[in-house]
Amino acid sequence: MLFLISLGLSDEKDMSLKALEAAKKCDMLYAEFYTNRLETDVKKLSKLVGKEVKEIARSDLEEKSGKLIEEAKTKNVGIFVGGDALSATTHASIILDAKKAGVEAKIIHGSSIFSAVAETGLHLYKFGATTTLCYPEKNYFPTSCYETILENKKLSLHTLILLDVKPDKCMSIKDGFEVLLDIEKQKGKKLVTENTFFVAASNLGSEKQKVKYGKLKDLAKQSFGTPAILVLPGDLHFSEKEFLEHL
Repeated sequence: MLFLISLGLSDEKDMSLKALEAAKKCDMLYAEFYTNRLETDVKKLSKLVGKEVKEIARSDLEEKSGKLIEEAKTKNVGIFVGGDALSATTHASIILDAKKAGVEAKIIHGSSIFSAVAETGLHLYKFGATTTLCYPEKNYFPTSCYETILENKKLSLHTLILLDVKPDKCMSIKDGFEVLLDIEKQKGKKLVTENTFFVAASNLGSEKQKVKYGKLKDLAKQSFGTPAILVLPGDLHFSEKEFLEHL
């Protein structure tokens, strides 16, 4: 059997009892940290579970996923995933591949940024499509997030903007501010300016959590940790507006 085991928002202590029980049933345990940056590692996980946990790379869950699925035909194989196990499309894909191979798969759900974003005071049912703000690369400047923001704005919906997570770095609020304005220069639609009001949040679910509301230029001057998010509010209910004023 293949288990996808959610770690939750912050560290190994965010795991549910059901997640811990599932991990202890597994013959082989792996952890991926490329979709989310948590304050834990395989050493801490191994100590908590009482079994060795090995770190795996993105390619192990994508191009080489067949190896894990083959292993799950004769053993209980568990994969630790940050946040909720099905928040990333990669993990839905490996579940589908397992089903095609006749391997039973089980998901152990956990806390996620998609619910924790309610710490901003914004109503969850008023969020539109989520987008990710990525670091520009050589000869490639991804701007698809801008189109998502634009479509949500047309519908008066809030936009959750996930900031890029790389193996060696996480995008900061300040970095996000600069990338957004660079995209704006390319698009020229005046959707986002340095005076646009955003919610910025970092380290949700941890003792270092920080949530602030203000103009983008002012938020960029403040100290935030990583991983971080930005939220561009749509039309506000009076209770949302009151909550934001307290931020």
